Amino acid sequence: MKSKGRFNFINIQKIKIRNFSLYSKNEKTTEVEENINNGVYCLAGANGLGKTTFLNIINYGLTGLVLAPNKDVLLPKEIETENKSYTEDYFKGRINVRDYDKAEIEITFEINKKTYRIVRGFDNRNALRSFEIYNNLDKNKTESILNETNSSSEELNRIYQSSLANDMGIGSFENFVFFQLYVLTFDENRRMLFWNEKASTNTLSMAFNDSLDDTERILELKKEMEVLESHARNARWQATQIKKEMEMLLNTKKEMELLNWDDLKKEYDLLINIVEESEKKFHNIESEYDTLLKRQNIINSEILQYKIQYKRLFSQYSEPRSRLLNNQYVQFSKANHECFLCGAKGHHIIEKIEKNLYQDQCPICDTKIDNDKNKVQNQILHQLEEIDKKIEGKNKDLESLIFESDAKKVELEKAEYNYISSKEKLEKFEKENSSISFKSTGDTITDSLLSEYKDRFEKEDKKADDYYKQRDQLKPEYENLLKNVEENYKRAETYFVPLFKKLSKSFIGLDLNIYFQKKGAKNIKLNFELLGTRRTESYQLSESQRFFLDIALRMTLAIYLSKKGNEATLLIDTPEGSLDIAYENRVGQMFADFVVDYNQNIIMTANINASQLLVALAKRCGEEKMYFRRMLEWTDMTEIQKEGEVLFNEVYENIDRALRGK
Repeated sequence: MKSKGRFNFINIQKIKIRNFSLYSKNEKTTEVEENINNGVYCLAGANGLGKTTFLNIINYGLTGLVLAPNKDVLLPKEIETENKSYTEDYFKGRINVRDYDKAEIEITFEINKKTYRIVRGFDNRNALRSFEIYNNLDKNKTESILNETNSSSEELNRIYQSSLANDMGIGSFENFVFFQLYVLTFDENRRMLFWNEKASTNTLSMAFNDSLDDTERILELKKEMEVLESHARNARWQATQIKKEMEMLLNTKKEMELLNWDDLKKEYDLLINIVEESEKKFHNIESEYDTLLKRQNIINSEILQYKIQYKRLFSQYSEPRSRLLNNQYVQFSKANHECFLCGAKGHHIIEKIEKNLYQDQCPICDTKIDNDKNKVQNQILHQLEEIDKKIEGKNKDLESLIFESDAKKVELEKAEYNYISSKEKLEKFEKENSSISFKSTGDTITDSLLSEYKDRFEKEDKKADDYYKQRDQLKPEYENLLKNVEENYKRAETYFVPLFKKLSKSFIGLDLNIYFQKKGAKNIKLNFELLGTRRTESYQLSESQRFFLDIALRMTLAIYLSKKGNEATLLIDTPEGSLDIAYENRVGQMFADFVVDYNQNIIMTANINASQLLVALAKRCGEEKMYFRRMLEWTDMTEIQKEGEVLFNEVYENIDRALRGK
């Protein structure tokens, strides 16, 4: 099944950056004006020239935001609040004070058969200095559909946001901002989709939902549950602090010594840690065991298919008379009980024909049928032998897998026993020490304070319980909505999974399987199986494997979600950093697959080094699908960079030659 796409993504046509002081050459600010081609636009330059800033400028122009580094992934409605302060500071220093109110970014892009032109200043992220929309009637003719000449800059920004969300079909501008900044942008902060549960839950909810209203509801419920959990944790923390104050008060009393609080507390914390670790280990092994069972099912299914194929071929092989039986004259005789040659009639006609055929003789002339010289029969026999070998091979794989599954089952049973055992120990400890905190001391003043502490403790403890109950009341609706997402993903698997496997194999050279997984009560994610092992944690992969398999996932989502004629544009910042030369070449092939085979787009930056990634990409794309931009034309190089200018030029020339196919 091929996806029809869900969203109209933007296709950037032109970028103009005016009065941006960072881009200066010979003490004069460069007026950057770039036509962005379909395919790959690559901005290459030495370190420190402003390549990352270029991508941030594009995202700022489109969204009014730059993501702050080192922050967790946010819900769409939280992104602006949590990043507006960082955005307002980000360009200070990159733009001279004297230019700040003049500096601006202009972006022209196409979406849903319309052309947008926006101009956003760097002094007010909530405003647009200009906003125009045109209907693309044909290549040379456009028609303006926006008549807001008297609108304020802030009103233009609001109109732009609602128009873009509507044309993209993504429900809200906040959803667009999330997708643009977290999914379609792979920047220097290297935020992951595979291993960040918030990012994956938000993304999958948007990507695999029939209704945008359901997506909005999932994100609302998630937010509500997180707020309630936060309140519950705060109340629990307050209760804990009160309990500590009680302990400090009791610490002055002999009874505290009898209770031996410190030792009990250490034992309690240790038991909690053991339960958490054993639970995590149990669930991970459970997931690995489940994978093995699924692989068994797949191999059993393959064996069954081979057996069906074998049965069909064997039927053909064991019926050498089929050609004669299907002969129209023989068929006529059998149907009419009449010899097709002499016209004799009777039941014996059929018996004679079948007897001859049974004895491998021609029903008319009694000539012996020689099967050994029958080329078709020999081909069928060869096919049967080949299928035999395949079945034998699959049976060996299955036998090995069953052996591995049996061992994993023992491991799982042991992990389950340890998990249950650790919980029982914790419950026993809690039961034995249930009243340890609230004994009176015999001292009136101390007991009065303890009574006050106890009241406050119980109040905060109850408040925490109430918040958790409110959260739990939202869970059934939330889980049902997540179940719908999972069902939609299952339906999309036949297209989505092979797509990811193709892109990831271009990079890693191995077949990967990808799975949908519920993670805890609130999150959903995708994880994959590499070399027969489920990789549930990011540390199970090297840095470069993490980065580029995550980019492969983003590319798969872009291809799956984009409607024809409205393909996506990925922004990728200096991807080559963690790669050796061999893998640079493979990543270049993966990028080229994304652009050439699926007509998607990449705006990327690259350092100037061995650049095998760029050479491989340029060879596959050629000048038609890739534009290579030297950043030296925008900015001055440092003295150190000038010393290496000859080397830079050699790299540039290598890439130019690759683009020209030389």
